[in-house]
Amino acid sequence: MMDGGISSSLVMIMWSVAGGCAIAASFLSFYLIYKHMRNYTVPDLQKYIVRILVMVPIYSIDSWLSLRFVKLSLYFDVIRDTYEAYVLYCFFSLIVAYVERDFDIVELLHSKEPLVHPFPLQFLPRIKLGRSFLINCKRFVLQFVILKPIIAIISLILETREKYGEGEFKVHTGYMWLTIFENISVGLSLYFLVLYYKAMEEELKPFRPLGKFLCIKAVIFFAFWQGIGISLLTYIGFIKPIGDLTVTNISSALQDFITCIEMFIIAICHHRFFSYNEYRDPNKVPFIYDKRTKTFFNNPKNNITPIIKNFFTNVATFSDVISDTKESFILPLISPESNPKRDEENILLADQDEEGGQVIL
Repeated sequence: MMDGGISSSLVMIMWSVAGGCAIAASFLSFYLIYKHMRNYTVPDLQKYIVRILVMVPIYSIDSWLSLRFVKLSLYFDVIRDTYEAYVLYCFFSLIVAYVERDFDIVELLHSKEPLVHPFPLQFLPRIKLGRSFLINCKRFVLQFVILKPIIAIISLILETREKYGEGEFKVHTGYMWLTIFENISVGLSLYFLVLYYKAMEEELKPFRPLGKFLCIKAVIFFAFWQGIGISLLTYIGFIKPIGDLTVTNISSALQDFITCIEMFIIAICHHRFFSYNEYRDPNKVPFIYDKRTKTFFNNPKNNITPIIKNFFTNVATFSDVISDTKESFILPLISPESNPKRDEENILLADQDEEGGQVIL
């Protein structure tokens, strides 16, 4: 009975502390989102920034609910895991959009020297920069967006059939194999994100992307590796049952508790690295942005309508993900002539013909 009382008290203390952090983190994030929507002057960038900021409330609330309803935690985590992958895509799209504001990105890539792989893979052949490089970066970022929710759903199905074995590094459990696949997927996605960053390092300097990138990377890596670490502690017997709490319950609760605290820290960092101040324009506060006409409509300051309209018409949409997935994966299969390498060859041949005084139509 005493152990049961201790376990109940422990859960309530953890839930209360995590709840305080989750509420504070969500408040900070919603406030920053509100300020971006109120000063929505650069839609091409801010729509991605707001999508990234939404990550904190989703993670915080999801982890808090998972901590309270332990048996339903795997169901909540499907939402969190899906959005985690989406955030990585949004950050990649953000830094691409930033460069595209001032440059023709394909021409800029063609003008650069071949890229050396980062340590410890610098011995690999240098990467030729161009359209195919940009498409490959997009593909490897998008593959994580596609695979992550699939892995989460498979985990859920295996759990309902008692074949998942969370925290068990055994050949016959789904947990071990799905963890390996997920690690490879996220590793490739982050690696190509780093490659793009290295290729555009000079052009991205005014944007100060390093702090922003670390905010994204911290969430993904902390969530992933702390889960692995807790699973290893469980596997070696360091984490033991307390009262009516099983080892699995404790490891899941510990993961969710730590995540709530981390989200509060990340929310504070977001105010530093994703500030709305650089987008403020006294002549456009607040306003509605019309994507079709690319014009702004001023509104009274006390009107909340433009903020809601901007959010749901420009931010809360997945059309760009669908479009990029179609362009990167589906169209090359349906129409091989749209291969980016072939396009680059045609461009180079056309340039050579023009230089030689001949133009092939």
